[in-house]
Amino acid sequence: MAAAIALALLAAAGMAGAQQAPATWPEENWNPQPLADDLVLPLPCGGAMAWRAVPTPVAQGAMADRPALMGQADPQTDYVEYLRQGFIAGPFPGPAGQPPRFYLAKYEISRDQWSAVMSETCPALPSQGGRVAKTEVGWVDAVNFTARLTAYLSRNAVQKLPRRDEAVAYVRLPSEDEWEFAARGGAAVGELEFSARTYPMEGGMQRHAWFQGPRSAAGQPRPIGARAANPLGLHDVYGNAAEWTLEPFRLNKIGRYHGQAGGGVVRGGDFMTPDSALRSSLRVELPPFDMRTGEPLRLRNVGLRPALGLVVTTADARVPEFRAAFDAEAQSRSTAADDPQRLLQVLHDEATDPTVRQGLARVQATLRAESRARADQEAETIRAQITFAAAMARQVLLAEGNSEVLRISGDVMGLIDNAHAKRVGELLRNKHKEMNNGIPPLLDAYLALVQRIGRGAAGARLADQARVVVEEQRAQNFLSMAALAQLAVRHAGAAAEGRLPTRERAQAEIIEAGRSAAPPTQPTPPAAPSPPPSQAPARPGRGSPPR
Repeated sequence: MAAAIALALLAAAGMAGAQQAPATWPEENWNPQPLADDLVLPLPCGGAMAWRAVPTPVAQGAMADRPALMGQADPQTDYVEYLRQGFIAGPFPGPAGQPPRFYLAKYEISRDQWSAVMSETCPALPSQGGRVAKTEVGWVDAVNFTARLTAYLSRNAVQKLPRRDEAVAYVRLPSEDEWEFAARGGAAVGELEFSARTYPMEGGMQRHAWFQGPRSAAGQPRPIGARAANPLGLHDVYGNAAEWTLEPFRLNKIGRYHGQAGGGVVRGGDFMTPDSALRSSLRVELPPFDMRTGEPLRLRNVGLRPALGLVVTTADARVPEFRAAFDAEAQSRSTAADDPQRLLQVLHDEATDPTVRQGLARVQATLRAESRARADQEAETIRAQITFAAAMARQVLLAEGNSEVLRISGDVMGLIDNAHAKRVGELLRNKHKEMNNGIPPLLDAYLALVQRIGRGAAGARLADQARVVVEEQRAQNFLSMAALAQLAVRHAGAAAEGRLPTRERAQAEIIEAGRSAAPPTQPTPPAAPSPPPSQAPARPGRGSPPR
């Protein structure tokens, strides 16, 4: 009898478990605008979350990172947002041939996603209104969310998490530099677009953000993913819910952060921010706690967008790599006689007075920091020179193509037995000659630049920075610029060895590089000539040359 009761209880428990098994949410509830390269991770209660990779092209080396100018110059906000040099590096290796990256949640956390992670038992999900961005989240709550989600993923989906060596990703809040780098568009936009107030947006702020006013959010948080994405595929980085970041607030002190750590920082603005105030640099300090109650401060306009993090020392084998990379950057000369840093090290080691040793150590640290800053500036200069050389080569390529179009069009018009057509043909041929005459000076300037690059940068360092430029151009889908940058570096290397190509050879290789990167489309047959003015009125815009 007891055995029968036990079997009945087990069967009932099994039925209850089957009834409570959560159904998988429809994709539109957690990824309303899916992309083929989204990283998808599961959530409790049948949910899921989409993540976007943020590539960070960097040079080679265990301690390589990427400089990025953060902030915005504005007299009203300079004490908070003034321009400063940030540095970024993705911890996760990219697929073969692609740069390292970090990951940000594609959308702000929704109400249903919050409930799935934070509830002790699964509620009925998805729910009505569950796609709305979750707000009233305190900083401590946001950190607790990331901890609970990490625990769930480590138990249920560890094989799906990005990793490096033996280390596996965990969930955390993004750093301020990670958030702003991604919000601006990262390496997917050019330098001018990156430094702009907002990322480039077709259709304006109305199409990309929920902001203050009846024509937008109307005072309420809105569903995630209902607005257009930024260049990296991230939605709602401006407006909707303000987003917590990891580190405490600091004032800006002319290019660097002030030493006093304050409250928490939220980024991106929210549904109560005017559209004119939304910008990538917007950062607001909030106290983490309501000191009237002692509870975490939970505001109706603040939510979160988590990141995937990784420990830096992912394997014991990497520690010697870091040590060697640090020593290589700290020591740039071979002997104490010509290296003040080595001389200071010798004096430090031989000094017996603790005060003297401490003073020498401080001077040495300052010199190392200045040396590192110079090295970073030199690397930026090399990258800018390579990019400029590629742009000059592209001008040669465009001039060559346009010149050929003008020549062919002029010849075709000259074959038509019509006085007006023959005059047009002559004009086109003259334009062809004029454009052809402009190509040699462009080539001379290009060759002078690559020669300067080759003389000014060591081969290994040049190749390292060239790889960053090529990855940046590919990230922005400028394939011809990537190919021309590679060619410019080859020409610079040849120039360093005394083998600068001739003007003719350089021109031929530029044309070949451009064709290999972007094969030309089928040429459009030339339009029939307009009749002479005596037969029909001229129509503006017909037959105008391509830009």
